[in-house]
Amino acid sequence: MVSAGVYIPLRQGAEARAIIAPARGGWLLGYARLFAGRSWEEALYWSPEVVDRYPQDMYAGNPILFPLVSKNRVGDREHAYRWGDRIYDLPQHGFARRKPWQVVRQGPEALEMELTDDGDTRARYPFPFRCRLTYRLEKGRLHWRQRVENPGPGPLPFSAGFHPYFFIPLTREGLRVESRIHLPACRSVAPPGFGEGGQKNDQAPRELGVNDPFTGTLFFTDLEKREVALMDPLRRLVVRLNWEGAPAYRYLALWTRSPEAPFFCMEPWTALPNSFTTKEDLIILEPGEVFQAAFWLDMEELAEI
Repeated sequence: MVSAGVYIPLRQGAEARAIIAPARGGWLLGYARLFAGRSWEEALYWSPEVVDRYPQDMYAGNPILFPLVSKNRVGDREHAYRWGDRIYDLPQHGFARRKPWQVVRQGPEALEMELTDDGDTRARYPFPFRCRLTYRLEKGRLHWRQRVENPGPGPLPFSAGFHPYFFIPLTREGLRVESRIHLPACRSVAPPGFGEGGQKNDQAPRELGVNDPFTGTLFFTDLEKREVALMDPLRRLVVRLNWEGAPAYRYLALWTRSPEAPFFCMEPWTALPNSFTTKEDLIILEPGEVFQAAFWLDMEELAEI
């Protein structure tokens, strides 16, 4: 393994940059593009105050959700799941975002890091695992690949996700109320709750305002294209998150903390809440099996939106 400091910068000339904190949960803290006639434009929300409150506060960047997305419940016991004849406690969104990741390879434009099971994880998640995540800048885009391997003698159950926080508005000159999200044709899921997946309704391609009324988290599935865009029409900027290379990521979660929050979250997930109890979309790897998924994030100038 390569020793690493708290923050590792990636840079692709004067085109794109990113910053990652492997020791802080493999946290992707920033991704920015440089456009002619502009300063650096940041896509991911972060602030020093939030980063300094880690691990209590992670409302920034792109935290990693593993081995659980959202919450799980057994009867009236929240943050717990049953496996076999035992009940284990597991925090919301799992533990990967609060564990130090080890750097495997590092270069000016790419970083590969790894998280494996240890005594702490096995006490609440009794499964051997090996997770690898590679971030790479290429032609201005930020690509990342996820690999989960089962090195153990028994099955490896998990659900997974990413939780990017995007600046709202994207620029200081923009207006939050003008920012909007483009969704492809899909099906809404309402409400997922803690039972089996909720009712699914067909949705035509549409745009949502980030200040539209949001009650909790909105869920969508069966996206015609696994891509969602966040647009700032006043500054003619759009951020695109694409996970066409991640077929197991069947769901998109949209969430914001409040109408005044400086961020908006567009999150690809493999499952809905309570996946260890419902077993719906729970991924189970047999010994030696490998799970892989690929994503990219980009920011573009558009002459017309």
